[in-house]
Amino acid sequence: MNVLVTGHKGFIGSHIFSQLHKDGHTVYGYDLGDSLPEGVKFDFIIHMAARGLIRESVKYPYEYFQDDLALTVKFLELARKQDSAFVFPSSGSASNPTNPYSLSKKQAVEWINLYRKLYGIRAYVLTLYNIYGEGSRKGAVYLFTRAALRGETAVVYGDGSHVRDYFYVGDVVRVIKMIISGELKPGDYECGTGKGTSVLELIKTVEKVTGRKVNYVHQDYLVEEAERLVARNPVLKDPTPLEVGIRRVAEFIIRDEGLKLALNE
Repeated sequence: MNVLVTGHKGFIGSHIFSQLHKDGHTVYGYDLGDSLPEGVKFDFIIHMAARGLIRESVKYPYEYFQDDLALTVKFLELARKQDSAFVFPSSGSASNPTNPYSLSKKQAVEWINLYRKLYGIRAYVLTLYNIYGEGSRKGAVYLFTRAALRGETAVVYGDGSHVRDYFYVGDVVRVIKMIISGELKPGDYECGTGKGTSVLELIKTVEKVTGRKVNYVHQDYLVEEAERLVARNPVLKDPTPLEVGIRRVAEFIIRDEGLKLALNE
């Protein structure tokens, strides 16, 4: 298979790129500013390139329009011309957008649905919830785990009661492999566990795994965010347990930063 992975140097994209290469596919990468290889017909276009920070999108709305929505339509059109299958990561926050990032995801899905109707494009829309794992240096799991390991102070926005669905990056790769193999047909799929975890519950789990306390302070939300975002019909029935994923993140941080620490058994 010839597979194009956009955003192949990013957190999720790099995991997908690496695994598909190991599986023997011919994998091409694209990041912002790159040129596409000439004369190559792609069997799959996995479009992971995007800006992905809600608070940043409020500061730079036009950049999010360009790099999220407009870029998606560019590769959607390439998929139409080449008759490629198109894989797009949406967001759980797109159901009720309150910021440019979430709005760009919602509008991108509307474009995809239009291309499905007009041109019969084979599209997979993956609604990603809170993806975490080795290599990410953003997000609640990484930030709270790092704060615990380093004895630093983290920030909890709001009162800590907001509920999210934490989905391990390796499980995203599993879903992509199911798509490439034909196990999943074109359609919409939820990449989440179906289990909600509040911010304060997440902190307790990090403390259990690391054996260290997470010090934190509360701050007001900078933008409005949904109280609860949890998958209703997860595509995977056996996702990686949160404790297992947090342990892998902690081990990554220890290696990455050269920390002389041991985790709870």
